[in-house]
Amino acid sequence: MTMRLIAFLALLASIAPAAAQPPSPTGAEAYERGCGGGCHRSEARVIRAIPRGSDEERRAWIAAFMDRHPCHCDDAKPAILDYLVERSRR
Repeated sequence: MTMRLIAFLALLASIAPAAAQPPSPTGAEAYERGCGGGCHRSEARVIRAIPRGSDEERRAWIAAFMDRHPCHCDDAKPAILDYLVERSRR
């Protein structure tokens, strides 16, 4: 019986994911980590600085701005971009 249990546990261990990946941050979490912690505490001021226009126009403007603006969380830029496009809808 013990050998069966050991074999079963070994089988389970072999099919389990090696390392669970942490969930991707939400847009708000990505903004807070990449922008809100130091430079841009007021999200409302950032949103007001984004020119009005269609989603595509705002996305292009934000992307161009982010390309010129330092961010210590480059991996979070796509989530931040999506978040700011959504939050800047007027």
